[in-house]
Amino acid sequence: MFFRLSGIGRCYENVLRALLEAPDVSRVCTIVPGGRRDDFTRAFSSGKMEAMYADFAELSFGDFFRKAGMIRTFSSAPDILFFPHFNVPFFLEGRIVSVVNDLIPISEYSGYSRLQQAGFRFLVRHALRVSANTVCISQFGRRQVMDAFDVPEARLPVIHPWVSGRFLAGGEKAREGRGPVEGDYLLFVGNRYVYKNLRGLLEALRLLLPEFPGLKAAVVGAQKKGSDEVERLLADPFLRESVVEFPGASDDQLMSLYAHARVFVFPSFMEGFGIPPLEAMAFGVPVVCSDIPVIREVCGDAVRYADPKDAGALAREIRNALMDTAGNEVFREAGKERVRRYGVEESIGKYLALFRDCLENRGASPRGGGR
Repeated sequence: MFFRLSGIGRCYENVLRALLEAPDVSRVCTIVPGGRRDDFTRAFSSGKMEAMYADFAELSFGDFFRKAGMIRTFSSAPDILFFPHFNVPFFLEGRIVSVVNDLIPISEYSGYSRLQQAGFRFLVRHALRVSANTVCISQFGRRQVMDAFDVPEARLPVIHPWVSGRFLAGGEKAREGRGPVEGDYLLFVGNRYVYKNLRGLLEALRLLLPEFPGLKAAVVGAQKKGSDEVERLLADPFLRESVVEFPGASDDQLMSLYAHARVFVFPSFMEGFGIPPLEAMAFGVPVVCSDIPVIREVCGDAVRYADPKDAGALAREIRNALMDTAGNEVFREAGKERVRRYGVEESIGKYLALFRDCLENRGASPRGGGR
């Protein structure tokens, strides 16, 4: 269900390619959204591949039964069942590896109802109970899962997401010509959920405009389910003319946006990891992030930090990034070093090692756990 969709989709596609290239893997089975059949067959053509196509709703309970039935119809039972999310079907037998990317839906920033939060907890608990291992994408995320579900650390390996090779190599070409936004702009990349704190960014922009007239904010991310807080803020004509929206952006367009941005701003209240700041670092863009534990873990000393609940603090750090040329050079060098930690080869190698370890221990049943 995640093919060509979000960071989870990128993880899925890279793991798929690695499995197809691995000499000790004889067959790869997968289920892909029906509407993406042509894209998938163009991207993955291999005699090892056995693919089925079906469209699923987003986390529909009925689909958790349907997926299990489809998996049973593959030509033979897979040795490893990998789910790059917690969407593990019910009543499925085999060696299962799942991923919990974050626990944002049960945080104070989710906007979920109590019923929705209970459903999320049930599905994560199910994935943890039936999986031989559940991957977490940060040390912070692993601590959260251990605390919330009482799972032993040994069953929660940490494998980081990675920066796409295209973003690492595409800087100079992306800088050619004019950028997608005229004039100086701040850049935000991410879905427009409440926890992303776009309100904080736009309030900081409002504070900066008297000193930096003409400064804009480029907002790259899809609007979620009707009117959101960004749309309500943009009813103010003072902000409206200063915000450029990109509901969907191709990789080429996104790279150009990174390459021409004055400052990248990542003001989230909570994250599971945080790829966009690393992508911005790859392009040498000054970065301002919210001062939260997971971003400290991922970005280290390569970015400026501000309290995400304080628009004034965000505005001060953005101003520093706009004005402090010498400081930006120090951050830029630190950013280049930081990004090197998040290459695809290391993370994919960890996934393959985890799958092989599961096969070596196939005689043991998955250890239950999770309250």
